[in-house]
Amino acid sequence: MALAGCSLDIRLEDQFSDPYAITDTETARELLASAYNSLPRFQMEFSVLSDDFYPTALSQKYVEMLNLYNWQEKAISDFSSNVWSEYYMVVAVVNALLPRLELLEAKTDRDAVEIARIRSEAHALKAMCYFDLVRLYGPIVLKDRLEYETLPRSSVEECLEEIDRLLDEAEKVDDNDAAVFYMSTEAVKALRVEFELHRGNYDVAVAVAQGLLEGAESRWTKSSFENLWSGNESDDRIFAPYIFESFYTDLCYDRTKGDYFILSDQVRYDEDDLRQPWSEYAVEMSSGLVRALGKYNRMYYENTTVRYINTMRYSGVCFAAAEAYARSRQYGQAVDMVNRLLGAYGAVLIDESLEGEALIEAILAEKHKEFVGEGVRYFDLKRMGKPLKRYKNLGTSVNSTIAADDYRWLFPIPESEYKYNDLMDQNPEWPFIKTE
Repeated sequence: MALAGCSLDIRLEDQFSDPYAITDTETARELLASAYNSLPRFQMEFSVLSDDFYPTALSQKYVEMLNLYNWQEKAISDFSSNVWSEYYMVVAVVNALLPRLELLEAKTDRDAVEIARIRSEAHALKAMCYFDLVRLYGPIVLKDRLEYETLPRSSVEECLEEIDRLLDEAEKVDDNDAAVFYMSTEAVKALRVEFELHRGNYDVAVAVAQGLLEGAESRWTKSSFENLWSGNESDDRIFAPYIFESFYTDLCYDRTKGDYFILSDQVRYDEDDLRQPWSEYAVEMSSGLVRALGKYNRMYYENTTVRYINTMRYSGVCFAAAEAYARSRQYGQAVDMVNRLLGAYGAVLIDESLEGEALIEAILAEKHKEFVGEGVRYFDLKRMGKPLKRYKNLGTSVNSTIAADDYRWLFPIPESEYKYNDLMDQNPEWPFIKTE
């Protein structure tokens, strides 16, 4: 079942050499594996777009990434084309799988269980892709068929309803024993927490999170955090696609000369915070000793093989639940929730007297430390409606400020998607070039 690059202006049914060759659970799982392998890996780019990093003197040698850091229109447009096509590639694979899965005969009870699990995971993957797409583009195209169709973008509300439906379908199956690189029941619940927080359904987000976080302090240990950045098992992982190639190497210009970007001063760890050694990494550059990103970047420097891309973690559920508590004015519960994690890490706890926006800011500041360099901060900044500063070399001064209502927070629809589709429109202020 060969796959090619995906775009909505290509006949998707032609991208599968034999889409009907799903005759048993093994071949169905094989096609689902293609969806997992196709999941986008843009964590570094989203981190560059956020306030995770400062540029360095070496940034000029990676013009495309520096232009992205500076939010240049063409850089974002080029990046958007890749983002759109890669997410829709996963959707295409799922749309190829689901109808054929309905025709698959379960010859044994084990077959029936596996078919149900594959169906659940497929719905969850599609929901995850749609969720990211909506956060990036606003209204998107909802596709249920593999065959090419000229469709308009659905409203944001329609998109959220479809994501909700897909999660409902995924939640019908209990699959707590799934490997960490599959969308298990725990992963579906973690996605549900983020989704409900985004929708403003704070009570639902908290209720789902509470079940996931029972006894979670035992997961937040020094070894568990270190193991996130190795091939070892970590108790904090919920969903982490398994990979066989290098990852995040584009941040480093040269192992002897340093990185294109270094950590922002907004990310500083307490002296006893057990996350510090693996979150930041001391690198000697021409400007002196700098705080480079640790995590995958440190793994590259130290020749540690990357096996997992940490996509969902119990710590992420904790921060989502804390924010949901704060936004529903349950300030004591919000403080207790985030301090459970900080206490386990040996970090300084947040002030118990904080309330309102001050508390939400404190929660997100701690979340920034937890997920720096993992592409999470960009989505939080966008959701919060915060302006974003772009800095000169090593953060010495502010180069520009991206306003909270800047049109570039909504990615442009790629030209390939509206070129032959008269029903497709463009996001505000982005070029819309129709050709005959």
